[in-house]
Order: sequence, then C-alpha cells, then structure tokens
Amino acid sequence: MAKAKGTAAIVENAKNFVSGFRTFSAGQKAVVIAVVVALLGGAVLFSQWASKPSYAPLFSNLSGTDANAITEKLTADGVDYEIADGGKSILVPADKVDAERLAMAGAGLPADTESGYTLLDQQGVTTSEFMQQKNYQRALSQELASTIKSIDGVDSAVVNLAIPAKDVFLDEQDPTTASVLVKLAAGKELSNDQVTSVVNLVAGGVEGMDPKNVSVVDDKGNTLSSDGSGSTAQNEKTSDYNAAASSDLQNYLESIYGKGNVKATVKATLDFDDKTVQSKEYTQPQQIDPLAESTTSETYNGTGGTAATGVLGPDNIAVPAGEGTDGDGGYAKNSETNNNAINETNTVIKQAPGKVTKQTVSVVLNAGAEGAAAAADVNQVTQIVNQAAGIDPARNDTVSVVKTAFDDTAAADAAAALAEAEAAEEQQTLIGYAKTAALALLVLIMLIVILIAFRRRKVETVDVLDVDPLQLGDITAPVEDFKEIAPVAEKPVALEAAPVDPALEAAAARRTEVVELVSRQPEEVAELLRGWLADRRS
Repeated sequence: MAKAKGTAAIVENAKNFVSGFRTFSAGQKAVVIAVVVALLGGAVLFSQWASKPSYAPLFSNLSGTDANAITEKLTADGVDYEIADGGKSILVPADKVDAERLAMAGAGLPADTESGYTLLDQQGVTTSEFMQQKNYQRALSQELASTIKSIDGVDSAVVNLAIPAKDVFLDEQDPTTASVLVKLAAGKELSNDQVTSVVNLVAGGVEGMDPKNVSVVDDKGNTLSSDGSGSTAQNEKTSDYNAAASSDLQNYLESIYGKGNVKATVKATLDFDDKTVQSKEYTQPQQIDPLAESTTSETYNGTGGTAATGVLGPDNIAVPAGEGTDGDGGYAKNSETNNNAINETNTVIKQAPGKVTKQTVSVVLNAGAEGAAAAADVNQVTQIVNQAAGIDPARNDTVSVVKTAFDDTAAADAAAALAEAEAAEEQQTLIGYAKTAALALLVLIMLIVILIAFRRRKVETVDVLDVDPLQLGDITAPVEDFKEIAPVAEKPVALEAAPVDPALEAAAARRTEVVELVSRQPEEVAELLRGWLADRRS
C-alpha cells in the first residue's frame, strides 16, 4: 500500500489526529488542549518580543515645552516614541535616532529659549542698565543651574545669586553670595566631594565670590554645603584617618602574630585650624666686622691763643668772630661710618588643616591563641607599635598593649550563621534547578503521552504470526454473504434484543478484527496473504 504524499498526506494525518483525539479520555484531552494553548501563547509572546523594535534616547533632560513640541513633531512624522524619566526623556527606535535628531535640528528643536544666556537676546535697545544687570544675573543663575543638573544624582537645581552693586570704598563692599537648591533623584545622595564640586562650580562662575558664601540645600531642607571646616567634615576626616591608621597597624601586626589574633585601634586628634607661621632669622658669618661702626677723630696743632669769640650758632656753639691771636694754630676733624650687611632669612609656613596633634594607640593580643600571639612579649610589642604607628612623645602620644583571651563565641555564631545561610542559599538554588527540571520533565512526559495516545487504539493490536490461517478462510467469501450481518455499531430498535446466531457474531467480530489489522499492519497482512495464495496454488 503506497503512502499518501503532499496535501493528501497532511489531510490523512489530520484525520488520523482527529480520530485519535476522539478516543482520548477527558484527562488526556485536557492535557492536549493545555499544551497546545501554552505553545500558542508562547509563540505569540515570542513573536511580539521579536517584532518589537529596540528604543534609544533621542533627547534627555528636556523642559516641558520642548518635550511637547518634539512629541508633536514625531506624531506628525509618524514615528513611534516612548516617554521616560517623568517626561524629560524621549525614546525612539534605535535605527531612527540619527535621522530624527537631524530632523529636529532642522525644526529648531529643542528650543528652550526661557533659560540661560538666551535671555540676553531678548533685550531691546531701550532696556535700562538695571534691567540689563538683572537679566544677566538671571541668565547666569540658570546657566549654573543647568550645569549642576548634569551631576549624577541631581534631578533639578535652582541657583539664586545676590550680587551687590560695586562700592567705591572697597572696605565697605558687600560680599557676593549664592544659594543653591538641588532636588535629588530617588534613592540618590550627594557625597561631600560632589557638594564641594557644586560650591566650587558656583564660586568659580561668579566674579568675586568666596566659596564660603555659597550654601547648598536639598529639597528636604538638609544643608549640604561645607567649606571643609564644619564639624561634619572634620568628623568625617578624623574617622577616615583613624580607620586607615587602625587597618594598617592591624594588618602589620597580624602578619607577625597571626590572622585574627590582634585588635588594633588608633584614636587621633586633628587640628583643623588654618595657620600661617612667619619667622625671620639673622645669621652673622664668621670674621665679619660689626653691623655698624662710627669713628670720629679731632686734631689740634699750635701753641694756643685766645679762645674764639662770637655769636652762638643754632646749636649753641660759638661761631668765631675771627682768627686767634696765634697764627700758627690748626684744627682737623675726621668722621667715618661703616655699615656691614648680614644674612637674613624670612620663612612663611602655611599649615594645612588636619595636622595630628595627639595620637592614642591600643593593641590587644589574643593570649588564648596558639603560636606567636600567646608567647609575645608586651614590651617588644610596644616597641614595634611605637615604630609602626609613628608615636611622638613630644605630642604626648600614648601606647597601650594588653594580652588577654578573646571571646570567640560571637565569631563562631557568625560563622555558623554564615554557613547556614550559604547552605540555605545553595538549597534554594538546587530547589530552583529541580523545579525547572521537573517542569521540563513534565512537558516531556505530556508530549510522550500525547504521542502514545495518538497512536494507540482501544482495540488491541493483533500479531499476524498468532492468527490461525484456518480461521481466515472466509475472508475471500463474497461480500453478499455478509449482508445479513447487522453492523456492530447499530443497536436494535426493539425493546428486546433479537436472537443472534453465535457463528455470525463470531464471523463479524473476526471480520472487524481483520479489517483493523489490515489498517494497522497493511504490509505484513499483504505478505501473509501472498504466502497463503502461493500455498493454495501449489
């Protein structure tokens, strides 16, 4: 019997599936329907996911006006888009980003003309000097706010500047101040470095502004600004120094006495005062004359004579009225002054805030441990700590080294809890794998059941080799001989069953059985019939 091909084969398989599906039980039918629905639903979802284009940002940080204009332009152009980030970002298919950016640039979008230096373009020739100054101040504020918004974690910002008019007297000039209000994104916080960056950005963008005159506040009313001298910044720097020094010292000692056998703590006092020290030093080289030397010499010659007479001068010194009586007399006066330079050194030292003024170090060794920690000498450990921690007696630094047994109960409990958590996590992972494998196995079993149920029939398959040829002798009889046999599927209309000949009933059953056998195993039945015909001919 030749097998059907092409469309006929598809139709035949469909008929076989329908006929086989009718023979399924109610549970088998429900399973088949559920599997088919699941497969169809998965196919639909996969097709939707595969056909959905990937979106990429077209513009971000847009104002409401620009976002509305851009979406209207995209709608007019028939381009699909998505809105994200609370309406501040617009997404379009990734393959259309470049083309749409060019199209938006040609349309003058985004065109937020209500902020920044674009305000200065709206000034007329009749604008007063006061309005020009105020417009410049507004433009500068909005430009700074736009720049601050680009910092990670900042959703929006408002900058208010207070720029006083210039005074002719510098000592009476009021300082320029600024206040910055930042709205942080959900779940974001600004670090001290970021706050310092905001302060320096505003102070650097406004002429004559001191960073100390910039205050930064978040949308919850918390003051964020600090010039590095506030208590919060000082405490943070002190904590960082103590943590780093303690960690370095403990790692160094653990390399000697074993891991977990040392606890080291460093407490330091830092000086955050901004100091400037000036010193002047004079040095005198060897074998040098004094700094200043004055020499005066007077010489008188002659035998003497009458004293000089005359009128007193301005310094009460008599001015001679004439020469003395002795013409042989003479007078000479010499004065000499020598100033010798010496070495001079001027030193100006500006101390940075954060200088260590005192340091206290505490070290505890585990006396209950085995090895070097239990046998360590306290004096030797103290010397090691003095060198490692840079202890300075001039600063009144102190070192304390103690040996005692550690309480390992908490560590053991923590280790047990960690092991239990890891075991639970591993168990959850295995359970997840088991669930996935069970689901896959269930799907496989369902497919196998469907395949088996499709091929099975309620009638038992008869093995050709077990059929007695003598019982099939009536298979070649004319069909008319079986017309009186009522079909098996028909039921008598009468209330009482009519008597049936057992021989005819057995023959009908055998005929039905043979027909089923022929439909199931046509090739084997044909081969068997050929053998029987060959035997009869011989």
